[in-house]
Amino acid sequence: MLVLPLIFATTSRAAQRGVNWTLPPNMAIPVEFMHTIKADNAKAGDPIEAKTMQVVHLGQGHDLPKGSLVLGHVVMARPVHRDEIPSILAFKFDRIVTRQGVLSVRLYVRALASSIASSDASYPTPPLDMNLSETRMLIDGDQVTPSERKIYSSGNDGLDVVGENLKDGIFERLRPAMAMNEDFQVICDGTATEQSVAIYSGSACGLYGFDVTYLAHTGRRNHGIVEMGSKYYTIKLYSQSTALLEVAPDSDDSKP
Repeated sequence: MLVLPLIFATTSRAAQRGVNWTLPPNMAIPVEFMHTIKADNAKAGDPIEAKTMQVVHLGQGHDLPKGSLVLGHVVMARPVHRDEIPSILAFKFDRIVTRQGVLSVRLYVRALASSIASSDASYPTPPLDMNLSETRMLIDGDQVTPSERKIYSSGNDGLDVVGENLKDGIFERLRPAMAMNEDFQVICDGTATEQSVAIYSGSACGLYGFDVTYLAHTGRRNHGIVEMGSKYYTIKLYSQSTALLEVAPDSDDSKP
């Protein structure tokens, strides 16, 4: 009966301490949103909580366990208006709760998936003949089978090995990619090392499962502010939606 209070007390104590180590640029952190955010009733300053979907190896001898908190807040929220003023939901993540304390970070969104798209990538997809299959399709198409250690991606000459399915999660090198949504272009860089990706492919980039919604800013060059927009619907970011976050390079700190 004392386990839950002990966990909360430990998290609370960690949240009161700061840590002074930094994270490598472009390190990936897959998270799941813990609460629904609606652009018609959210307010600037409202807290946002997400939790890591698998272990993240932070470097410098530090790991971030699955379920660790990634915190932020709403920057702007607006419903869609009949006079063609689009709905906007802007937010930023800027803190990670670690065992050692709170780490101040500037994170940006590489890929963002709706709760439905995230659920689809979390469970095996039956083949067309409806035979039982263990294979899961990660967001943007990479394939993982629990009984195999390798992650595959469809290439020109068949299946290419692009990552590893390990005991503490799925790890891939991030691959350069580009996504278009409305008039906005999302450009995603690659990495030289394998990153924690959870339900995402290394090529995932942009929005997944959001109808007539665009990603105006990823947060990389907008002071960490992620901005979603829609000309037709009031944006609702439901709990269990997910994001593949990355650590913003220091050189981008002051860029718009």
